[in-house]
Amino acid sequence: MEKIKLFDKTFRLFIRNAEIEAAIDKVAEQINKENEDCCDIPVILCVLNGSMMFTSALMKRFTFNCELVTIKLASYAGTSSTGEVKELMGFTADVRGRRVYVIEDIVDTGTTIVELEKKLKEHGAASIKICTLLFKPESYHKDLPIDYVGISIPKAFIVGYGLDYNEVGRNFEDIYVIDEEGDAPRMKYYVLFGPPGAGKGTQASAMVERYGLHHISTGNLLRKEIAAGSELGLRAKALIEEGSLVPDEVVEGMIASEFRSVKGVNGFLLDGFPRTIAQAKALDEMLASTGEEVTAVVSIMIPDSMIVERISGRAAVEGRADDADVSVIRHRIDTYHAQTEPEITYYKKSGKYFEVDGVGTIDQVRERIFELVDRF
Repeated sequence: MEKIKLFDKTFRLFIRNAEIEAAIDKVAEQINKENEDCCDIPVILCVLNGSMMFTSALMKRFTFNCELVTIKLASYAGTSSTGEVKELMGFTADVRGRRVYVIEDIVDTGTTIVELEKKLKEHGAASIKICTLLFKPESYHKDLPIDYVGISIPKAFIVGYGLDYNEVGRNFEDIYVIDEEGDAPRMKYYVLFGPPGAGKGTQASAMVERYGLHHISTGNLLRKEIAAGSELGLRAKALIEEGSLVPDEVVEGMIASEFRSVKGVNGFLLDGFPRTIAQAKALDEMLASTGEEVTAVVSIMIPDSMIVERISGRAAVEGRADDADVSVIRHRIDTYHAQTEPEITYYKKSGKYFEVDGVGTIDQVRERIFELVDRF
């Protein structure tokens, strides 16, 4: 097929299967030659889910004895000062004193393989070699060498042969790239999710600077409209002064006004809206009226235990008594989950929901967000 459609994106043929197979032949020949006279049994480490097809094709070409192991990377918190621990999910092999070949579908920024190499060394691996089907040299700035490369490609978002767009597209035997003509660049509309303490404010600023976005925070927007004395602002002010909640239609009106009035940006980053299914549907209708749509929902994920740790720590520094009460923090967490989980289901159905691991340093989380948003 020359073109495929996955959710809201059109992809055109980029690398045919014949070229992929030839690249795999080349890599397999290199690894086979390295293992001609070896008597040990190395470990072939398949990084799920993307490298399954590549690993399978390589294994069929190997002429030496080897042990296949599959892994996933996950994060959790609470055992180090930075709050970051990388866990090898499903990793049961004993690699002590053994040679390990890490098999990846694609290496771009290299964040995953650097963390993985670190963990394999901690597990006692004698040597670690990185093998990838696809490599983006423009994106890679790590010191860790890539030992075997099938095909080098430019910075682009691709699918097929194990690579996915929001978990679909892995099954195609060819590789496809976003069709710039079929999907002409247009205004971007990002929704930022994340619980209290996830670092949304910090990461929102980085996204705004990198992608030329206008940040819309509902709280700031209310204050701006009230200060400007606009019709919507006056209505909101009256409601707030009488102790009433500002209704959805007022907030939606302010956001629509912001969309219309702000010029010279590449798109908008919505923070704090939508908070309910009704608001999500209203946003879709608002954008559809001008032929636009939500580009992606970026959800910064951290475990509940870390939320408590971060907010209570912030309270101690800033002297905020309300944030020091663990029961109050847990109530905020429960409210967040109750509000956002239905929205997550809503956006997953359209293929627009994407999660980013929020555990780690600010720079590490930022790199993960950039790696995701660069696709769009």
